[in-house]
Amino acid sequence: MIHQTKDNISDGNIHKSYSVKDLQKEQIIFMEEHDEITSRCKNIDENRSWYNNSSKDSFLDSMDSHNCSCCHQKIDTFNSSYSLSQKKKCFSFSFGAATEKTPLVNSYEMSSYGIINEENASDGTLKSDFEDSHTDNADECQSNASQTEGCSFFRQIKIFILCGFIAFTLASFIMFREKHEVWSNVSIRFGFPVYINISDYLEELYPVWTIKAKGPFLPQEYRNLTKFDAYFTIVKQLNGSRRAVRTPWIAPVAPYETAQQIGITEITHSFNMDESDALFGSFERDSDAIYQLEVSTSEMKPISIQVSVAAYSKLSLKGIIFSVFILVLLYSLIVFEIVHRTLAAMIGATVAIACLTIIGDRPALEKVVSWLDIETLSLLFGMMIIVAILCETGFFDYVAVLAFRLANGETWPLIIILCFFTAILSAFLDNVTTVLLMTPVTIRLCEIKNIEPKHVLIAQVIFSNIGGAATPIGDPPNVIIISNAKINAMGVGFASFTCHMMPGIIVCLIATVFLLRFMYRDLNKLSFQEPPEIMEVKREIDVWKKACSSIAGYSRDENSVRVVLRKKVLSLETLLSKQLYNTKPSHEEYRATLAELKTKYRIKNKPLLIKSASVMAIVISLFFLQSIPRFDISLGWIAILGAIVLLILADFEEIESIIARVEWSTLIFFAALFVVMEALSELKFLMFIGEITQNVINSVDEQHRLIVSVCLMLWVSALASSFIDNIPFATVMVKIIQDLAESKDFNLPMTPLIYALAFGACLGGNGTLIGASANVVCAGVAEQHGYRFTFMDFFKIGFPVMLVTTIISNAYLLLCHIAFEWH
Repeated sequence: MIHQTKDNISDGNIHKSYSVKDLQKEQIIFMEEHDEITSRCKNIDENRSWYNNSSKDSFLDSMDSHNCSCCHQKIDTFNSSYSLSQKKKCFSFSFGAATEKTPLVNSYEMSSYGIINEENASDGTLKSDFEDSHTDNADECQSNASQTEGCSFFRQIKIFILCGFIAFTLASFIMFREKHEVWSNVSIRFGFPVYINISDYLEELYPVWTIKAKGPFLPQEYRNLTKFDAYFTIVKQLNGSRRAVRTPWIAPVAPYETAQQIGITEITHSFNMDESDALFGSFERDSDAIYQLEVSTSEMKPISIQVSVAAYSKLSLKGIIFSVFILVLLYSLIVFEIVHRTLAAMIGATVAIACLTIIGDRPALEKVVSWLDIETLSLLFGMMIIVAILCETGFFDYVAVLAFRLANGETWPLIIILCFFTAILSAFLDNVTTVLLMTPVTIRLCEIKNIEPKHVLIAQVIFSNIGGAATPIGDPPNVIIISNAKINAMGVGFASFTCHMMPGIIVCLIATVFLLRFMYRDLNKLSFQEPPEIMEVKREIDVWKKACSSIAGYSRDENSVRVVLRKKVLSLETLLSKQLYNTKPSHEEYRATLAELKTKYRIKNKPLLIKSASVMAIVISLFFLQSIPRFDISLGWIAILGAIVLLILADFEEIESIIARVEWSTLIFFAALFVVMEALSELKFLMFIGEITQNVINSVDEQHRLIVSVCLMLWVSALASSFIDNIPFATVMVKIIQDLAESKDFNLPMTPLIYALAFGACLGGNGTLIGASANVVCAGVAEQHGYRFTFMDFFKIGFPVMLVTTIISNAYLLLCHIAFEWH
């Protein structure tokens, strides 16, 4: 930080004056930084110097003779920095090139922030980086001019089309109104039914009439605990008489004495008016009649309940077409990287709501917000805060050195240790948290070994998804499956689920190791495609650009900082454009390397590490206890409370630095993706997949029905979960499995289908980048560290692994349930 002592304002310009003593202090600091940089840059031949007062004019004359926008931009930047560097007679300084960690800075006289004596500056041996490189940059600008014009044209087309989608959504909002749930409070008792007029809520376009009720209702499996019921009947009133048009919906009600203890339960039932009723036949709407909902009970004492009626569209071709369009749009934006995946998800969510609006099911804003999985978002936010604070202690660097020592510095043993540790941790901790903890360690190890981190990160998140499938708490689909009341009633608990899934998962993990070893049989594929010096500068440029864009620029001080950051970026880009020696780093002996790493990567803040480790241990312990039914606290609350406690214990003066490390783009991506998936559910797309599955199973003869149902459930779940988030898909498929098991026509056991769904939904998440939550989290954290991998990078590795592991799990399920009839 340069210490300002005086501001002289004249002619509208601000000239900052500094004392010689202050400049001498700054020079000492800068020279210390220079010594550190010089020791890391033995193989780089860079001529670096700074212009003094006498060299400025010749430099500008040479630049003016060349007509290039890039170079003129450098002139402007040079002018701004030069005006800051003018000092009275003895000293001059300028904000300079690279940071203290950039390996491309030369071993010449100046540090990244240089101070030059005017006598030395007049030496003819000193030349500017701009003078050395502006000619090469000019040729590059001219050669890329035509490409820039073409890219600009397609960019304008892209912006026009995407804005068209938003305009389409706005127009649909103007034309169609929102649907709101209207609740009616009623009190019923035996012999005194209540009639609710529902004609105003019903339209011919929406033949599915859905009844929701809140009250002291009991689940169907507890019907034997009560002898009282509530009856919901749709009746038609015409000429003073009422007649039922559909078979009543009967819901068990808790006795009056225990109703207060039961609490309020919401139940839902749908009447499909297009289908023929067993008692009343087909339904034809009479325009002269008034349709009412009759609510009655067999309980002698009064019962207070709330009732809501709404009409919805049934499964239709239009909804399926819209669903396919939404998925194609979303994946096109992500796969071809037309926009960032977060913006792609936001556009997809907006278009999905517009499609719902067109078919007349426009959701209210409150309903859209209710679609967000607050549990997952809270878990991510809390763990991101904890991990950000843990990074301040040097913990991840220290763990990376330990892993390097365990693997004896060998590449493949190191990768296998990381992957299997991640898989084991994911089995007992949710895989999102596991990825958040392991990704920084993996990146540091890859930097030590000069391995491109994206390959190891992809392998690691694949193992996380596979390992998480082994237990009910490892992966969200398993949590959805095991928390179902009917599945629990069949005896599928934590122990039985784990014992059934674990053998198949172990085989899948072993097979994945061999598959990855085959795919990366050439170790050169794991290394950086460019020299590490170039990669480091590129990452540093990205980091400084993000830092510059994060500063608002509302005040003069903030603007000054932005100028400094822009000069850093420009200087790094100048260095990057020069010719570098394409030399590989020398391979030191393992022991020497380990000793150097131990010296370099130490624990930075032991008191903060103790606090962070204590909070982390408590949080992870509570995660394990969360699976106990009596422990009524969610994962999201545990993570948020842990983050708040750690922020209090850390007692940071500036909390903004920690909050800024939260992957907000990842959180927004998840929020938008939840909206897309719920919209697909509202469009009946997931129901469409389930109905196709049921129809195929029903078409098979009973002798082979179990084999077909297990294979079909597994592969449909795996392929669908690769392209659709597996959380809403698992929710829908659990209902489909219940219908298959309860139907006497199918005569199928539920247990094999449950495990087929668990294998398919968890392993299918490895198919694509957005197939599982852990994939997106890993990509976001890696991008924050400067290592970005695309949809196709993940697809090339993840999809083959998904196919192989699904084949193995298919054979395992057939062996267990067809050959040995484990169920």
